[in-house]
Amino acid sequence: MKKLLGLAFLALAAPHAEAESVTSVYSDLDITKCKTISVSEEDGGGSWRCKGIKGYNVIYAEGDLRGTVGFGPAAENQCSSAQSFGKFNSPGSKIEWRMKSGKPFATILRWFTDNGEEGGKQNWLVVTKLNGDEACRTAFIDTKYPNANAVAQQKADSSKNFNCAKDLPEVISTPPLKADDFASGSPCVE
Repeated sequence: MKKLLGLAFLALAAPHAEAESVTSVYSDLDITKCKTISVSEEDGGGSWRCKGIKGYNVIYAEGDLRGTVGFGPAAENQCSSAQSFGKFNSPGSKIEWRMKSGKPFATILRWFTDNGEEGGKQNWLVVTKLNGDEACRTAFIDTKYPNANAVAQQKADSSKNFNCAKDLPEVISTPPLKADDFASGSPCVE
């Protein structure tokens, strides 16, 4: 009898546990397919509204060959829309949206930065916390770091307690770096 009750409990608990699990949904980021918001004749930069996932636009802005990205209905006014790298940079073409109970709570986007060598690029997985209308970068993972994708997912999944107004993003790299050594806009200005 105890065995049957235990199995019945597991059967009832399983759908709830599954609904709370973290999943990933992917969207493309192709600026050529995005709607132009503005273009700067001066430096060729501008801003574009791109399709993300349902209810979440992606706003990509670029100036002086440095880009920023915001997510969701208030994307243009988010902290992440002011966060960039000091070096020339560009985003990758795929956004990973970390989801729980059908809602996104973080993104992971690959960024390419100029590493200062002739034609050399540095690749980063950038974790951005989504919190309602707000978004900010919480971690930078060097793609050469062992298991970089799994580390980025773990950092995204644990970003809930990150304070955008007080905390500096974590940098996972060898050699160790601090976010303010190569990125700007952190912590966010209230």
